Amino acid sequence: MQRYFFSQQKTNIKLELGFAMSFGQFIALASFILSAGTIAVTYWVGIAQETVKVCVPFITGCTDITYTGLAGDAGFIFRGGLVSGCVFILVWWHCMRIWLKPSIVTRASRINLNLMTFFGMLAAVGLIWGTAVLAPTKEQVLWGPHIRGANTFFEGILLALSFNFYLIWRGRKNGLLEVPSFKFKAVLFVLIWIVLVAFVANSVGEHMKRGTKIAEWWATLLICLYFLSSYWDWKKIQLKIA
Repeated sequence: MQRYFFSQQKTNIKLELGFAMSFGQFIALASFILSAGTIAVTYWVGIAQETVKVCVPFITGCTDITYTGLAGDAGFIFRGGLVSGCVFILVWWHCMRIWLKPSIVTRASRINLNLMTFFGMLAAVGLIWGTAVLAPTKEQVLWGPHIRGANTFFEGILLALSFNFYLIWRGRKNGLLEVPSFKFKAVLFVLIWIVLVAFVANSVGEHMKRGTKIAEWWATLLICLYFLSSYWDWKKIQLKIA
């Protein structure tokens, strides 16, 4: 019987184009593409089928992410792509846990690591739940479960990233972690906190103000970029078969 486990021994996944990446880098890249990429493709399809307005939602707040992924083919792409992306995000949190483990040397840091993993995975499960109950029309959507799922994602991710960034900062400060993306992560972390605390965490719902819609788009993009930032850190995280 074969067993699968994660390690930080360096081997590479070689693609046909000659580009090589580690398993951890693949997870970071896939988490970004299947989350941010799904939303981008959904919006493009919605414009093509005239189910959403043509605008720049990051600036105008003309629509929110949920309504972008309801009607037409965009809805199927949105639900399928985002749920798939959440599965990769669950693996992303496990990879993050493995990467951080060498820097976890105290009981307090072990507690923080467990809390990070719990809230990160809870956030991903909340987003799966909130996405799965969407439907082609507004009237068919189960808004209660969707709102609770979306709020669980944003609130859970804020807590998880807080524990995560603290552990990264401590590990780097103590010389136990090499973090090429640290400055990028620091900027993203501050921006995510500002956007989520100011607008999104307690106000994602069926009817949102324009400012909240703008914040939702930016918060989602920044979170996706945070997932991607680990691409530069995870050169040695591998999935091995024993």
